[in-house]
Amino acid sequence: MTNKWIIAAAIATLCLTTTLLMTVPIRSSFKSGEFNPWADLNDDGIVDIFDAIILSNAFETSGTPINKTALLNELEALKRPIKIGLVLTRGGLGDKSFNDLAYAGMMRAKSELNITFDYAQPAAIADYESAQRGYAVDGGYALIVCVGFEQADALNITAADYPNQKFAIVDMVVDQPNVASLLFRANEGSFLTGVLAGMLTNTGKVGFVGGMDIPLIRDFYVGYKAGAEWANSTVAVLNPLFVGGWSDPTTAREEALILISQGADGIFAAAGKSGLGALLACNESNVYGFGVDSCQDYLYTQVVGSATKRVDSAVFEMVKAAVISKLLPNLQSGGFQGGVYSGGLAEGWVGCSRLPEEEPFWESTFSFTETPLPESVVSKLVEARDKIISGNITVPSAYT
Repeated sequence: MTNKWIIAAAIATLCLTTTLLMTVPIRSSFKSGEFNPWADLNDDGIVDIFDAIILSNAFETSGTPINKTALLNELEALKRPIKIGLVLTRGGLGDKSFNDLAYAGMMRAKSELNITFDYAQPAAIADYESAQRGYAVDGGYALIVCVGFEQADALNITAADYPNQKFAIVDMVVDQPNVASLLFRANEGSFLTGVLAGMLTNTGKVGFVGGMDIPLIRDFYVGYKAGAEWANSTVAVLNPLFVGGWSDPTTAREEALILISQGADGIFAAAGKSGLGALLACNESNVYGFGVDSCQDYLYTQVVGSATKRVDSAVFEMVKAAVISKLLPNLQSGGFQGGVYSGGLAEGWVGCSRLPEEEPFWESTFSFTETPLPESVVSKLVEARDKIISGNITVPSAYT
């Protein structure tokens, strides 16, 4: 008997006893023609009992001896929730940014994929490596997720020392075969933010404050500029201003005020913690502000939209892949693989906080209520999203 059928029988039996309830998202990740152990699941996630009986009889009459003790041991192992490790970036839970979103992705995985997870909240950069190693040395974690670019140096060392351990890192690349690097096409979400700015402006001028003048931040700018001009052919997108760092809200506020003095009534801030100063200036000056990475609309009434990176979705997808690999280690595709993953609007990895499908998530996650936008603005935003996904709009990038 082949291993895949033994595993299928194990999963069927587990489903009958309802100790392992796998979900439709897992089933849908298998392509036509691939072995899919969930193919016999009905809409409620339970194997039809008659199919299970037939399957069991087929095993008994196949002529191949079955090691029932080994199979029962496999069943007992599969009953246990799969363990995932999460190493947060500095700031920990409550940051209303990548940490909270990664945690939300884990909670979804716990609910839908029968996993359990532990998380660490390092206080300093020097603590990242020990937190990563703490999970890796255990040997029982199907995946260790590391949040934020600051962990890259530590993970490069840890991943090399534990080549059989699967890792993922959010918003950075670590070139190790056992690491999945999760990147986000920020220019696409920024395009949608530009659509908002172009549609809402009264002065016909909008601006941009960046953290540093590097391709990463220029990518936000070129997408934003393209979106504003697509939505409003007469808008003027002022030359971008750059703070020169990620933790200088005072300078960012001053630069936002310069743009406002030049007539901008909408400013997109892509500058890390520095950006908080730019958004403060928008609120003080009664002009529109646009946040970045996570939904920052809760900060001030004048912050009416944000370019979002859906870290929760990216983390969930990697956990799902790790679960598949844990249950079906010989599967050729559909499971975890190291490498660089770049997600955009089509993958659900970037977006805008004011998209109809995103608003409820952000309002629930951050406990606030958005101020409604004009229907014409929402319609234009949805049109832009659909055209980017379909390929009718090609968003420019600073990398090309």
